[in-house]
Amino acid sequence: MELSDDTLAISRTLSELDKDVIEFITVLDSCDVDYVIVSGYVAILTGRSRATEDIDIVLERLSVEEMDRLVSTLKDRGYWGMAMPLDEMYSMLSEGDRIRIAEKGEMFPNFETWFVSNDVEREALEAALRVELNDSQIQISPIELQIAYKLRLAQQAGTLDGKDFEDALHLYLTFEEQFKGEELEAYVRELGVEESYAELRRV
Repeated sequence: MELSDDTLAISRTLSELDKDVIEFITVLDSCDVDYVIVSGYVAILTGRSRATEDIDIVLERLSVEEMDRLVSTLKDRGYWGMAMPLDEMYSMLSEGDRIRIAEKGEMFPNFETWFVSNDVEREALEAALRVELNDSQIQISPIELQIAYKLRLAQQAGTLDGKDFEDALHLYLTFEEQFKGEELEAYVRELGVEESYAELRRV
């Protein structure tokens, strides 16, 4: 893996999860939907060995017409809403809810999507890191922001031995020589996770 200012290049054999993610992202790209993948899959993509049932994706807010196009394309590509029909997608997301989308008849993996709703998600969306995954491209949260975000989730859960802290540790150790230290520390201060970050650096 090679991390530059705005690109992460990964060349390896794709897992079935990678293929599922790429297939879903091609739908978003075909509908010109701005998105960013956050949370657990970022760690898995970069080599952490753990299971996940969902892929978290933040979407830029869409108009009714844009959402209708996305829903129609999702249906055409064989996706369904697991808990709510895809036709309810705009109303759910507009009210701040999330919707889980999967291949028709399947439960896992599912893509948990929602509209950008806070400053952290806005930052992840606007500063998204482009990943060149073999011949495909996807967008993920910046590594520096993802580390701080995962530390906040671990801190909120009151544990530094769960998957969120381990995800943050994996990203920190994997990209320690490549990420932007000043940006990471700024995110750490912004999210109020100085103590968790200090613990991570002691591991």
